[in-house]
Amino acid sequence: MRSSTRRGVFAAAILGATAVFAQALPPNRWGYDFASSYDAEVAAPAVHRVHYADDHIMLMEVGNPPGYAMQMHGHPYPSIFARSSGRTNLGGGGPGDQYLEPAGGRNGEHWHSALAPKGTPSLECTAADPQAPHRPVNHGVAPQHFYRIEYKRIDDDGPMAPKGRSAPVDRKIYEDDAIRLFEVSVPAGGSGNTTPTLYPAVLAIDSARAFDALDAVAGAGAGRSLPPTGLSMPRCMTVDAGTPLAVRNTGDRPIHYYRIEFKRIEGDALKDHWREWYPAMAAMQ
Repeated sequence: MRSSTRRGVFAAAILGATAVFAQALPPNRWGYDFASSYDAEVAAPAVHRVHYADDHIMLMEVGNPPGYAMQMHGHPYPSIFARSSGRTNLGGGGPGDQYLEPAGGRNGEHWHSALAPKGTPSLECTAADPQAPHRPVNHGVAPQHFYRIEYKRIDDDGPMAPKGRSAPVDRKIYEDDAIRLFEVSVPAGGSGNTTPTLYPAVLAIDSARAFDALDAVAGAGAGRSLPPTGLSMPRCMTVDAGTPLAVRNTGDRPIHYYRIEFKRIEGDALKDHWREWYPAMAAMQ
């Protein structure tokens, strides 16, 4: 949670017909200064389910079913979106969407996506800056469903890291029916795992060194995003199953990133199977 309040403001947040009194916060290092009561996991917890959190990241599953009365909510940190259902309306708005600051420039205008890898056309990712409070409306026949890694800090912004462990770390930190999340670290002078990826994956990266090293081994079939406009990180990549990511670290600090593997590629089947795959979303309608 961010620091204590700096000034009080009245924010007219549309939560049905309810207006809430919210305390504005001092801007965080990315300029986000909305009250912590707007944080997605607080304001709209049914849609934003936190599966893992530490002092670096938070992994959130986002599931917005058709017709759901979404609450006004925001995201205070840079993010990587990972989705296997093809492109959805993630930023910029659609019919009926509401924004706390419609012309504020924090509604997805600066986001950049990576194309799908060559063999998995429905797998995509997006690099995003913080998102002001908004209330999206899903008028479709399928849910908006994806995973979002929010970066509480950026590796590139920290001090020079020590050499760390003598062996690479490829640690699974979360798994469900659809994905597995791994934290990967290759110490200075070490080499990454030579075993090819078991599933198609999104690589969530907040270090230029890590991106350059992965770019060198991912191959021509991978998709690569730019960082959000105005930021140097984070960035993301999409890779097919069977991609070897044997990074050789010749530098003097660890190479560190996260890998989201998709055990299930939703694609067009999402519209027919989402109630079976995600019964919690079906119960929200």
